[in-house]
This record gives sequence, C-alpha cells and structure tokens, in this order.
Amino acid sequence: MSAPVSQNPGTVVLVDGHALAYRSYFAISSLTTSKGESVQAIFGFLRQLLRLLRNDAQQVIVVFDAPAKTFRHEQFEGYKAGRAKTPEDLPGQINRIRKLVDLLGLQRFEMPGYEADDIIGTITRRAEAQGYQVRILTSDRDAYQLLDDQVRVINSAGELLGPAEIHEKYGVTVRQWVDFRALTGDASDNIPGAKGIGPKTAAKLLQDYGSLDAVLQEAQNGTLKPKGAQEKIAASIEDVKFSRELSCMVTDLDVDVQIGEKRGKIDLEPLLAELRDLEFNSLVRDVMGLLGDGDAPQATPEPEAPTLAPWQTPTEGVIWGYRLTREDDLQAELAEVATWDGEAARVLEQVELAEFVGQRSVNAINAKALATHLMVRGVNVLPGEDPMLMAYLIDSAVTTPQLACEKHLGHAWPDQAAGRAVAGGRLLDALQDKLDERRRILYDQVEKPLSSVLAKMEVHGIRIDSDYFRALSLSMGARIGNLESDIYGHAGREFPIGSRDQLEKVLYDELGLASSKKTKLTGKRSTAVGALEPLRDEHPIIPALLEYRELTKLKSTYLDAMTQLVNPHTGRLHTTFSQTSVATGRLSSLNPNLQNIPIRTETGREIRKGFVADSGYCLISADYSQLELRLLSHIADDPKMQQAFIDGADIHRRTASQVLGVSEELVQPQQRRAAKTVNFGVLYGMSAHRLSNDLKIPYAEAAGFIERYFATYPGIREYIDRTLAFCREHLYVETLMGRRRYVPEINASNKNVREAAERIAYNMPIQGTAADIMKLAMVRLEGQLAALGARLLVQVHDEILVEVPEGVAQDVEQLIRREMLEVYDLKVPLGVEVGVGPNWYDTK
Repeated sequence: MSAPVSQNPGTVVLVDGHALAYRSYFAISSLTTSKGESVQAIFGFLRQLLRLLRNDAQQVIVVFDAPAKTFRHEQFEGYKAGRAKTPEDLPGQINRIRKLVDLLGLQRFEMPGYEADDIIGTITRRAEAQGYQVRILTSDRDAYQLLDDQVRVINSAGELLGPAEIHEKYGVTVRQWVDFRALTGDASDNIPGAKGIGPKTAAKLLQDYGSLDAVLQEAQNGTLKPKGAQEKIAASIEDVKFSRELSCMVTDLDVDVQIGEKRGKIDLEPLLAELRDLEFNSLVRDVMGLLGDGDAPQATPEPEAPTLAPWQTPTEGVIWGYRLTREDDLQAELAEVATWDGEAARVLEQVELAEFVGQRSVNAINAKALATHLMVRGVNVLPGEDPMLMAYLIDSAVTTPQLACEKHLGHAWPDQAAGRAVAGGRLLDALQDKLDERRRILYDQVEKPLSSVLAKMEVHGIRIDSDYFRALSLSMGARIGNLESDIYGHAGREFPIGSRDQLEKVLYDELGLASSKKTKLTGKRSTAVGALEPLRDEHPIIPALLEYRELTKLKSTYLDAMTQLVNPHTGRLHTTFSQTSVATGRLSSLNPNLQNIPIRTETGREIRKGFVADSGYCLISADYSQLELRLLSHIADDPKMQQAFIDGADIHRRTASQVLGVSEELVQPQQRRAAKTVNFGVLYGMSAHRLSNDLKIPYAEAAGFIERYFATYPGIREYIDRTLAFCREHLYVETLMGRRRYVPEINASNKNVREAAERIAYNMPIQGTAADIMKLAMVRLEGQLAALGARLLVQVHDEILVEVPEGVAQDVEQLIRREMLEVYDLKVPLGVEVGVGPNWYDTK
C-alpha cells in the first residue's frame, strides 16, 4: 500500500542547467576576471540560483545534459545538428557551475544516454505524484508537455506558464504539445516535422481533428483539409511520426532523487574560495544569507564589528571614517565621524569641528570629500592618505568604496563611520604592497597631491553671471518656441516633440523619410541624433529638430540648472571633481558637470560667457594643443608625424599633403578636413564606413584614404599591433607613467566585445598619458599660482582655467605656459594655447 499523498507539501524547482547557462552567457554581453577568464555564464547562473534559494519554502534541484550522446542521437544522426557551435569559453564555465552547485549542497543530476529534459520529466512526475507543486526553470519548450495544474514553466522572461498560457499563445492544449511539435518540427534541434507546415496550420489541424493520429489517418485517406495541408503531410508522414518520437520526454528513469530534502550543507570555505577566484565578491553576501544553523563558517566576509573605545582628540596618522548626507555638495551635513588607530574605533557622537583643528590632513577613504567639507567651514585641513586612490591605481575598474571593499577586503562598504574608519585602515594596510614602483610614484607624486589641489579648487569655486544665464535662457526659450512652430508647420500638425514614438510616426510614416537605423532592443526606427544627421538635407524638419534638441538640452541642463546650484553663502558655483570615475585617468565633475559644456557649436560656447572673474581679477585659459596627436607621434615613434610637430606644421594639412601626394599649399579644405577626421579618429577605430558618412564621400574613397594614411605613418599601425599583442598576453595596457588599465575582454570570443576591447587597448595609453600630463601640470602649478595670488578654478579635458589678479596676469601667463610646456619630455614639443579675458569665452 502506497503512502498517503500530502495535500501541499511544498514546491520543487527544477533548473535546466544547460539552458540557464546558455541564457546567462548571452544575456550578459561580456564578463571576465582580471586574469581574462570568461565568467558571464557562471555569474548569471549563480545570481539566478541564489534568488531561488532565498525562498526556504521550495526545494531546488539542478539538472544537466550529460557530455555523451543520447539515445536520440543514436536514433537520428542529425539530431540537434542545426544548432550553432557552442562558444569555446562556455563548456569550461558550465563545469565550474557544476562545482558551485555541489558546493551549495544541492542535488545535481545528469545521466549518460539521456537529456536533462528526460530527468526533468521523471522528477516532475515523481514529485507531482507526492503532491508537490513543480516549477521548471527552462527556455526549452519541450517542457510544455509536462504542464498541468501542479506544474508550471518559468520562462526566460521570468513569467509563469501553465496550460492556459500555452493554449492562448499557440492554440493547442498541453496534451497536444508533442503532436504540435511533431507537425511543425524544431529547427534548433533539427527535428524535421512536416515540410511546409507552420505553427498556425498545425494548431488549426489539431483543433479540427483533435490529435496527430487523426490528422495522419485523414492524410493517408486523402481526405485531410485544407488541400494544401493534405499534400504536405501526406509527403511527410514518416518524418512526422519520427519527430513525435524524438519530441516525447522519458518520464520513468531510475533517478535517485530525494524529494522533500531542501538542501544539504553548504561547503563554505571551498565555496568562498571559488567566489574569490571568480572575483564574485558581490555575491558573497547572498551566499552568507543562506547559512543555517548547520553551516558553521570559519570566517565571515561581513565587516567585523570594530572594537570601540571612548572618544579622544585624534593624533596625526589615524584613519577617519565619516558619513556625509551627500558627498558632492559642500552644503551637505557631516552626519557622523570616527577614527581608527589600528586597535580601536572611536566615534564622535556629536560632530564638533573643533576636533579637527590642528590636523594638517585627514586620512580616509575619499579623503577629499571630508577635507573640502571642513575647509569650506574654516578648518584648514587637506586630504591625506586615501586608499581609494590606491585601489583605483591598482585597478581602474574599482571606482567606488563598495568595489574597493569587495575586491580587497571581501566585504561590503560599511554603513557607519566606525566601520568605514576600520575599512580605510585595513585597505591602507592591504594596498601598500600592491602598488608597484611606477604606480607608487603616480600615487605619491600625482594622485595624492592632486587631491589637495582639487579640494582647494572645489572650495574656491567659480563665479557665474546669473543675470547673463537668465537672459540667455529667455532668449533661448524664445528660439525654442519658434522652432516648435517650424516643426509643427513642416509636420503638418502639432505633436509632442519629446515623444520618441510620435516623432517616429511623423518622420517615417507621415513624411516618408527613409530610416537607415533601427534600435537594437526594440527594432523600432531610430530617432536619435546619429540617425537624423544623415537626413539633414532630406527635409527641412530635420535641421529644425536637431537645433531644437540642442537648445532644449542646453537650456535645461545648464542655463536653468546652473543658477540654482550657486552656493548662497559664497555666491559661486562649486563643482566636485572625481579622480576615480574614468578608467583612462581623466577627471570627471558633477553637480554640475562642467566637463560636458559643449564647445563645438557657437550656441554651446555662448554658455562660457557666463563664467566670469571676480572684480579686480581676470581669467586665463590654457589648453594643450593637439596633445593626443603629439603623444601618438611619440609613443608610435613615427618619424614623419614627429617631424610635422617639430617643424611646427599644421598637422592636418601636412597629413593631407603626405597622404594625397600634393603640396601643402594645394591642399583643399575638404582634404584637410578628411585628414583631421582620420588623425583624431584613428585611435577610436575610425572605419571607412564612418569616414564615408562623416565626410559624405564614397566608401571607396574613404577606404583608400585610410589605407594610404597607414602607409604614410607606418609607425601608427605598428603601435596598434604591438599594443594589442602586449594586451592579449598581459591583459592590460599602461600609460607612459605606468597608469594601468586592465582589458580582459581583449580575448573575448564575441567579436563585437573583442573589437571594442581592442579600441580601448590602443586608445588608453594615449588618453591616459594625456590625463597624467595634465594632472602633473596642475600639481606643479598650484603652489606657484597661489604665491602670485592666482587660483586654479576648473579643469576640462586638456584645458585649465585660472583666476588671476589683473596686475600679475602677464607673469601668470608666462608661468603657466612654461610649466605646461616643460612638465614632461617628449620626442616632439608640447603645444599650449593661452588666452586672457574677463570671462571664459573671451579667453579664446
């Protein structure tokens, strides 16, 4: 006598291991460790698995296909022959997934001669017979034949599919599913089906006749309707029968499954070692959250509660921890501070600025944010040791304290000041020895002193002419209103211009413009600037739209927002500079972002008129001239390009002359423009197609120009090839000063990912060295400028802006020019353009 069935003992979740691994592999564009190991399938699989395991009410079982061929391959040699070749880096990831499943204490099954589907079918029917609900996580539609009141499929979109959903979508019942698959076939598994019978016809036949056997009988009798289906099925009867046999799951295998056992014990230490090796520090907390009473961890990746001691006035050398209500706003409040001396944390319950008086510097993660908060309130203190800068120099992908703590300490960024102080001290200890000699010099001579320079710049801020911005905003608003009217006139009706779908309808359906681009995700016709630019001459609505977009963005992002960000206490604009946000080493700024003020259009440049000097002062702008090209000629060691800079030639005119074989005096503007486009585009992977579009010249002409360019400057091609070879071997590239960027995707199997990584690899040494030179110049200049009463205000790309007492403007101009030209020795001279004016615009 069989045991009675429990009414509702729980839920069993069956994971189709190979299906989830494949889905994860292609869902995540690329993910590799610092060693270059592809891990996107492992990460996606494990993240989904951990989500399932959070629900204690369900049992999770993982099933894989066995490596050997199945009985279906023996029956049909072409079974699954139509599938795309498995990516080379996927099988190794699946093997590591198997190991992780075991370490998590889960039951894992695979059986030689059978597919995962057959094991899933067997366990489903067994669990169902014991009263369990069953959920099958798979993208394989074969599982639909198992569906009933107790069984559901979780598809790739996370939707729960049952009999009703299958019937609604396909027009057949789940009992007809195998018959449906037999008629339609399956190209992915190379199941033949009935040639010429599609899903709609197959569903109609099964609706009319009830079953595949009835359909085949009618076809053999010659009475199947419609007539077209009669002919196609009569010619494919054996294929259809065979397809049905291939599609049927086996549901009675001898599988030693323990239904009802939620999970075995997590093998924690090896599991954590695997996660660290895979660099999945972000998943450690999820794993730790699964631990039950039977799982006794030897060590915890969570931050330990620090030893606390009573507050005492700190001595030099302690590490500070702090919480600001916002780190990119000088008006933010200092919510909490603490110190760590290597033994105990001391929390200052009520923050008193007097406790910082006498400190020359503050050591902390993101020390600059704490220093600027204090400086603006009158406490003369500078940023000191900062392990965040060290972590960023070790790996430029580590851009936040959270990432630094996860990577180097194995736990999250603490929420409280005491924990942050401890984390800062431990990071400082851990990272000191990880900086090699060159990056140690970068830290000591560039990044650390630069944080003090930037702190002073942030605290001083820059004056803006709010009245000018308000007047410009009004003028721009009027122009936007006129453009709206023009756009409505060209469209023949009013419509919400900001609506992507409405704009698509107007441009492509109503006006009949030809769209050359579709968005990847939706397949809709693109209305982005890149898609509209080629249509500029096709219809007058396009230039009106492009100008409308530019002006509305400028008005909202800068003109209207800028005046709101003026500090009421200083009357100045205080941006925040970040040293750890950009992988090339360049600075970024926020609240507001001054890096993105447009300078390519006259309207964009007009914004710079609103940045003005204090009374009795003027502004000096100093901009490195063609810095990246000069660096390219140096690093690539190309004699012809170097000679052009040594001669002081117009580099673009010289390039056009040498590439086209004409004298420089005869170079036409269009030819110079082509040379300029290639000169600046070569390091960003400029293609002939892109050059053809940008210059509106035939593709063959563009391709020929690029080919002759590399023939003229062979050193550039050699540099690219040499850099790529180095990166493929070492998985990183470096600047002249040793700033390193890891590019593990350089060996990715996905062509698009790999080519993007290649562009990063040969671009970074140039861009990164440019960033290093600018930072070094700022460090050298700051003290000398201060001695003359001048102060650095802003740094944008290859340009600095300085506020100078009018009486010493000439001396400061000479100082800036000298220091920027002499900051670094190259095989070609550096070039600097310096200008003076009452506002930023007039310095040019």
